Amino acid sequence: MEIHDGDGLRTTVFFKGCPLKCLWCHNPESISFSPQYARFKEKCIGCGTCGGALNGTTEENCPVSAIVGYGTEYESGELVDLLMKDADFFKNSGGGVTLSGGECLAQPEFAVDVAKRLYERGISVYVDTCGYVKRETLERIIPYTDVFLYDLKAIDPTVHKSLTGRENELILSNLRYLSENGCNIEIRYPLVMKYNDGECEKIGKVLHGLKGIRKVKVLQYHCFAASRYDALGMENTLPDTVTHIEDVDRAVDILKKYGLNAVNGVKDI
Repeated sequence: MEIHDGDGLRTTVFFKGCPLKCLWCHNPESISFSPQYARFKEKCIGCGTCGGALNGTTEENCPVSAIVGYGTEYESGELVDLLMKDADFFKNSGGGVTLSGGECLAQPEFAVDVAKRLYERGISVYVDTCGYVKRETLERIIPYTDVFLYDLKAIDPTVHKSLTGRENELILSNLRYLSENGCNIEIRYPLVMKYNDGECEKIGKVLHGLKGIRKVKVLQYHCFAASRYDALGMENTLPDTVTHIEDVDRAVDILKKYGLNAVNGVKDI
């Protein structure tokens, strides 16, 4: 029932594991490749079912979902069979399945096999990627992908590394490769004021010369994931800043100057 991960009603598969460490990551449970348990202290009612003090290791033992598990293993065929239960929703809404994360292409064999199986069953596949992946993986999944939802955080390599832990040469190179190979691309630009808002003009200049960019969606930064960082026992790296809806509108206007179909991600439903 996702409506923000591509066209129509979609089912999104969130893969665990990501090569980037974005300061503003709103899916902290997807950074690690390993299964994790989050323990939400504010939900605990002290019933003792878990053994006390949220000591349990399985979410089934908690009657109020104070313990939540992240990371379920599937065989590709098993997952596709599960996804096909939503086929009627896809057909009637123009939707499909979106492979997301984390970074879904960091598990290339599985991602490609799932995309291929869905394609063979007539299901639309969108791939949400940060672009920091092997070129070979893109080559293999292109035939089964309708649209790439491509994250673009910054153009300046120094800025990009300071925000994500990685430089962006590979990301920009892969973006050009998708463009040159006739792929449909929707750019996702997470706008984080005081961190990457100065990259907007640069992003516009880069995208202006590329083919296949059907939309640029500017996403409003929020810090709603703060409780999950705490529950997972992870360092909270979320920036202490606010991105207003007006900030997103200004970024949209800048991108439109470069002939791009830029939209406000909050309003684009």
